[in-house]
Amino acid sequence: MLTALLSCVGKPEPEIPERKVLDPSPTKVVEELLKAWQHEDFKRAFKYVYAPYSDEEGYVIQMKNYFKDNQISILDFHVLGTQIYDRTAIVIVELRQKLKSPKTGAIIELNQKSQYDLGIFEDKWKVTAGICFENCIEQEKDLKVNE
Repeated sequence: MLTALLSCVGKPEPEIPERKVLDPSPTKVVEELLKAWQHEDFKRAFKYVYAPYSDEEGYVIQMKNYFKDNQISILDFHVLGTQIYDRTAIVIVELRQKLKSPKTGAIIELNQKSQYDLGIFEDKWKVTAGICFENCIEQEKDLKVNE
């Protein structure tokens, strides 16, 4: 028993390697991307996204058409939280926007929550995906059926 206790004496604590801090942070990248989208500055937005299958001009055209076709306006947003892993991160955002209803064609206002996924590319955080997870589209009320 004594030898077991003595064998632990003097052993250093295991070191946890420090993560390289990249600037801007994942939180700042998502904030800057949403600000660019809010002002429909898609050229500026391009530097915050990972778009391996598009060039800047193609991205700008695609986003202009997407915002125009869906009549999207970002009214306000704020970050709710950020989780950084090794080379990936997620940022949760509450987003208030106006857009054309896919059901009625009318302009509606939605308060949504979305998750943005990020990865590190050439020592910079880039948004790789975004998905709405709360209040994403107009919700139809469930019909109750009496049996």
